[in-house]
Amino acid sequence: MGKEPKSRRHACPQCDYKTGNVSHLKTHVRTVHEQRRDHACSQCDAAFGQASNLRKHVRTVHEKRKDHACPQCDAAFREAGHLRRHVRTVHEKRKDHACLQCEAAFGTAQHLRTHVRTVHEKRKDHACPQCDAAFREARHLRRHVRTVHEKRKDHACLQCEAAFGEAGNLRTHVRTVHEQRRDHACPQCDAAFGEASSLRMHVRTVHEQRRDHACPQCDAAFGEAGTLRTHVRMVHEKRRDHACPQCDAAFGRAGDLSRHVCRVHEQRKDHAYPQCDAASGTAGSLSRHVRTVHEQRRDHACHALLKLVQPGT
Repeated sequence: MGKEPKSRRHACPQCDYKTGNVSHLKTHVRTVHEQRRDHACSQCDAAFGQASNLRKHVRTVHEKRKDHACPQCDAAFREAGHLRRHVRTVHEKRKDHACLQCEAAFGTAQHLRTHVRTVHEKRKDHACPQCDAAFREARHLRRHVRTVHEKRKDHACLQCEAAFGEAGNLRTHVRTVHEQRRDHACPQCDAAFGEASSLRMHVRTVHEQRRDHACPQCDAAFGEAGTLRTHVRMVHEKRRDHACPQCDAAFGRAGDLSRHVCRVHEQRKDHAYPQCDAASGTAGSLSRHVRTVHEQRRDHACHALLKLVQPGT
C-alpha cells in the first residue's frame, strides 16, 4: 500500500476524520468529541469551540455587519459562503442538487434535504410546545409561535393601519389591496386573483368541483381545510370567538366582524357602482343591486306560482 498523503496523514482516533494539520486535528477532537465551547460571547449566552466562530458570531449577530456585497445586485450578506450561494442560485440559476425520487432540483444541499424530509418522508419533526401543531420546518414552527401564540404583528402597512405577522403577507396586502393587482388569471374563466394560492383554490373548487375536506360530524364537505375548520368551529362547536368591541355582537369569523364594524358602526359604504349613485357596505350587496336593478335578473322563481301558470307540470 502507498503512503498516506501528507495532506491527510493525521487521523482522528475516534472517527474517520483526517487532516494534514495537527492543530486542525486537535481542534476537531476538542470541539467534536469533547464538545468543548471555550470561547464565550460577552454579549449573550452563546459559546463556541473556536475563536474564529466567536468573532464571526459577534460580527454578524451583534454588530449586524454585512461585509459581503453582491457585485451583480444590491444584496449583501454577513458571510462569504452566503454570498457565494446567492450568486450560484440567483444569478447563475444553478440547481446542482437533484432529488433521486422525483424531478425536483435545488440550489443547495440543505434545500434538497428539506424537500426529501418534508415531501417524500412526510415528516413533521418540529412540534409546538404550546399546542398540538407540528411542522415540517423549524422556521414554520417559529413563525407559528410568533404569530399564533405571541400574537406578534411586526410588519405594518405604511398606507393603512393593517399589520401582519409575516413580511410576505404584508407584501401581498400592498399588492392586492392598495395596488389592486390581480396577476394570477384563471385559464378557464375571466377570474383573476392577487395570489397564486387563491387561483389554485379557485380552479380546484370551482372548475374541478373538488370537496376534499369532509366534516367528520356531518355530511358537509369543503374545498379547503380552513373552511372545514371554520364549519366545525361555528356549526358544531357553536363558537363565536370574534366579539365586537362596540356592541354585544359576536361572530365566528374575523371577516364577519370586520364587515359588521364597517357597515354598522362606521356606516361605511365603500362599494360604489359607477353607473348610478348606489353604494353599499358590502361587495355582496352591490353585486345584488347590479344583478337585480341594472341587469334585471330574476334568478329565483317561485315554484308554487309556476304550478299555477303551468298546471300540466
